[in-house]
Amino acid sequence: MRLDPKFFNRFIAICAAITFLAIVFYTIRHSSTQVRDFRNNMEKVQADTLIFYSYTEADSLKLSDLQGAPVVIQFWSTWSGKSQAVNSFLDDFISEYPDLNVIAAVVRDDESLVLEYIENQTYPFLYADGTSFYQTVYVPGLPSQIFINSAGEYVDFHIGDDTTALREKLTQLLQDE
Repeated sequence: MRLDPKFFNRFIAICAAITFLAIVFYTIRHSSTQVRDFRNNMEKVQADTLIFYSYTEADSLKLSDLQGAPVVIQFWSTWSGKSQAVNSFLDDFISEYPDLNVIAAVVRDDESLVLEYIENQTYPFLYADGTSFYQTVYVPGLPSQIFINSAGEYVDFHIGDDTTALREKLTQLLQDE
């Protein structure tokens, strides 16, 4: 079957439109599936058993050692400007609410870059390697935060750099204490 040349441009335009719609549909579907899988994985995690390799402490960082105060696990990376902006926001937030612990769990980053970043910051975070846990629970993106209450139980999560929504979730975490 031959395509008449006068219909070729219309044919290509229709194919392009169908392809575009398919890409948009499957991208949205994939994103919502990632968030659902992440939520399901987090509900299975016993937060009080989490252990991270610490960049700033001599020993491993155990979440169970932080029970008695709420914790935010902030997944970030040195190459992500959005992550660094959320780190700055969290620093400001914990200056208002010093009972909140922040585990700055770096993801997929070179150790020398992380150590250089830590040296140049004054954030009172507990810096740890979060890559393994990030991959285990399939966190959908950077920056992302996981909220743990003072009893060491998973409460909620936030994905992205929307600091207004993040402030609301952090405030809710602290109010529920």
